[in-house]
Amino acid sequence: MSARKLYTEADVAALEKGGVLVLGADAIATPAALDLAFARGIRVRWSDGSTSPGSTEGKHDCLWHRMLGTDGCFVVTVKDGRASIARMTEEGPVPFGNDTLEAHSQ
Repeated sequence: MSARKLYTEADVAALEKGGVLVLGADAIATPAALDLAFARGIRVRWSDGSTSPGSTEGKHDCLWHRMLGTDGCFVVTVKDGRASIARMTEEGPVPFGNDTLEAHSQ
């Protein structure tokens, strides 16, 4: 997807299940869009290759190391060879990342 100012649920629904949503430096996604991306196994990446806004880590950052380096309560769901992680907050679960064995092995 090309960078826009705002990504909504409709934008995420149009993506292929298990795909990637790339946000540009000036783009944001609605919370509902991020929730749907998490539910559909869609990876969220920023244009600099990171998996979280403002991250200084590159494309090869390890989701498990990021999780272990972050205090909090997490829920990990594994289905069809894909791990989905959500960080639990007072507002509810917030998508933290997705991983597959192939991506984690790189």
